Amino acid sequence: MTDAFAAPLNAGLEHIRATVTDKVAEKSALVRNLEEFHVSTRYDKLLTLEVDKLLATILSGSAVEGYALAVVGKSGAGKTHAINHALDGNPAFKPFYVGVNELQICMRVRTPPVCNTKSLGVAILQHVGYPLSRTKLNEIEIWRLVREQLKRREIRIIYLDEAQHVLKSKKNVMEVTDTIKSLMQDPTWPIWIIMSGIPQMLEVIEGDGDHQLARRSRVVRIGDLEEKDFPTILAIVNEIASDVSFKVGFPLNKGFVRRMVHGGMSLQGMVIQLIKLSIESAIWDPAESQSRTLRYDHFVEGYRRLCDCDDDTNVFLAKEWQKIVREVNEEGKLTTELVGS
Repeated sequence: MTDAFAAPLNAGLEHIRATVTDKVAEKSALVRNLEEFHVSTRYDKLLTLEVDKLLATILSGSAVEGYALAVVGKSGAGKTHAINHALDGNPAFKPFYVGVNELQICMRVRTPPVCNTKSLGVAILQHVGYPLSRTKLNEIEIWRLVREQLKRREIRIIYLDEAQHVLKSKKNVMEVTDTIKSLMQDPTWPIWIIMSGIPQMLEVIEGDGDHQLARRSRVVRIGDLEEKDFPTILAIVNEIASDVSFKVGFPLNKGFVRRMVHGGMSLQGMVIQLIKLSIESAIWDPAESQSRTLRYDHFVEGYRRLCDCDDDTNVFLAKEWQKIVREVNEEGKLTTELVGS
């Protein structure tokens, strides 16, 4: 039976592209450039080196088991983006073909919100496109299929994002840890694991009683921004603005960067998000359609968009901005409510 609503892929997108005004199309291109702009940090080289070490171990052919690379930092620190940038920038992680089959050496999985061995196994099978039947499978059957699919599809590395989700079900921590460890120790097809999450994620690594997973893990910690990073942060503002053909129209002094870093909770990922939201506000500002100038009030609006705050609790407006402290939720977003309110 033919689907009466079948249409070419992205037909709707092409319709939008053909009907929007030149102004909207231009701003769309600027926003895309803004979103795709990668800000280099001091952790890029470190992660690239660790990924190279992992690949070299696999390539040696002498490794009898895999190991885990754990990247930890607070929510909003920029872990996921940094890891994906390291993977995307390495040709080994690009798709390759065996006959007509497209394969990749690495699969990237967002850990289920409430993670146990069964839900993690199902998430992996769904990610590789394995057709799960309605028949209920037990955990042993699911993980037999996982191992079979990993080997069949030549997947040697699994990146588990938000791995701290395992901790939501305390009774399952050891089971999930043992399952990850068994993947790494599979004698026929050992798997290397990349994990990212908040610092508590390390409890997953330490969850086995004999600490075997901990001994097979390398840890990279993404820390808070410090005052020594301020010149780099100011350079980033100029660099991103220039990338979308905007110039900065106010002094980028130490007072400004202190407010900005405080507003971003001293988290590099959050501060970069704040900068991009502020520049996006400038892109959509009718007053700047010609001069393309990034103003201080664009940062006021950028921070407002980041946490849905009022003027009294906006770090770029408040006199006692140091007292404005918000929390970062698990999704890496700032809370509207202040700490202690």
